[in-house]
Amino acid sequence: MKSKKSVFTALVSVLFILLSLPATGSARNWKTGGVANPDTLEHRTLEKWVRLVKEKTNGEIVIDAFPSEQLGPYRDMFDNVVRGVQESGLLPLSPEFDKRLQVGYTVFLAENWDQGRKVWSSEGWMFNLLKPIFNELGVQPLGVFFMGLDGFASTKGPVVLPSDIRKFGIKVRTWNPADRLFFQEMGAQTVDIAFSELFTSLQTGVVHAQDNAPLITYEHLRDVTKFYTDVNLLFEPVVLMINKELWDKQSPAVQKAIQDAATEALAWGNGQAESVEKEYFKKMEDSGIQVIHLTDEQRAQWKEYGIKSWDKFEEIIGKKAMDQIRMNIQK
Repeated sequence: MKSKKSVFTALVSVLFILLSLPATGSARNWKTGGVANPDTLEHRTLEKWVRLVKEKTNGEIVIDAFPSEQLGPYRDMFDNVVRGVQESGLLPLSPEFDKRLQVGYTVFLAENWDQGRKVWSSEGWMFNLLKPIFNELGVQPLGVFFMGLDGFASTKGPVVLPSDIRKFGIKVRTWNPADRLFFQEMGAQTVDIAFSELFTSLQTGVVHAQDNAPLITYEHLRDVTKFYTDVNLLFEPVVLMINKELWDKQSPAVQKAIQDAATEALAWGNGQAESVEKEYFKKMEDSGIQVIHLTDEQRAQWKEYGIKSWDKFEEIIGKKAMDQIRMNIQK
C-alpha cells in the first residue's frame, strides 16, 4: 500500500500535468479555413493574417490556415464557426443561417471598385449593417476581403445586352435569391445549382451560364467557359470571421492584436485585389475565353433590370433593409 505522502505527490504531479496542457479551444488549437486555392491572393491574405496574429500576440495564438474548402464546403465552415467547432474562417456570406445576410448579395450595390470599397470597407454602411447580425449569430466579423466584381460567364454568346440571353436560349445557373430574381426579371430561365455541381452542369448543358468574379471563373470554370461579360452586377465579399464566444474570452490586448492583424492583412490583400482582377481578365483571354467589356450605356441596361428586381427582393430581406439600401445608394 502506498503512503499518503506518495499518493499526495502523485496527485500533485498529475494536477501539474493537467494544468500544463492547453485548454480545449486554446489558441494553439485554432483553425481557419477558406474557399480559395493556395496560390490565390485571397488565401495569401488569410495566411498573412495568421502570421501577423502569431507575431502580434508573441506566439500566444497560433492558427493553421486551410485553403480550398479542406475543412468542408463553405456553408459547413460557416456553421462550424457559428458553433465554435472551427475557430475562424475567410468565408462568403451564408444566408441559410439568417435571411438578413442576403442584404450583402443585393445586385448593383456597387458597379466599380471605388464604389465597392466604399460599401464594404470596415467603416462602410454595408459592413456595419451586417455586423450586428453576425454578432447575433455568434460570429465576430473582423473585416472583408474583396473578391471582385461578378460578371456573366457562358458557353453561348457573345452576350452583350440582357436581350442576348433569350436570343441565344441561355439557361442561367443561380445561387441566391438576388441573382435569381435579377435574371428572371429579364425573362431568363434560371436553375439553382450548387457550386460543387456547376462545372458538370455547364459541361453537359444543364445550364449555359453563371455569374461569378473573374477569379472564380478562371480558377474553377475556365475549361467550360467561352464568353465572359463584365456586367459588374455584384461586388462580392468574403468575410474574415471568428467565433464570438471565443473572441469574447480573449483579453482586450489579444482582441486588439487579432483585429490589428486582420486590418493590416486585409489592407495588404485588398490593395492588390483590383490589379489582380485585371490579371484574371488577361488569363481568361489567354486561355481562349472571349472577354466582353461593356460601355457604361450597355451596363446601364443590365442595371435597369437589377433595380427592378429590388421590389421582389424586398420581400426576402424586408422593407427596413431595402429602405436602408436605397437610402445609402442615393447618397
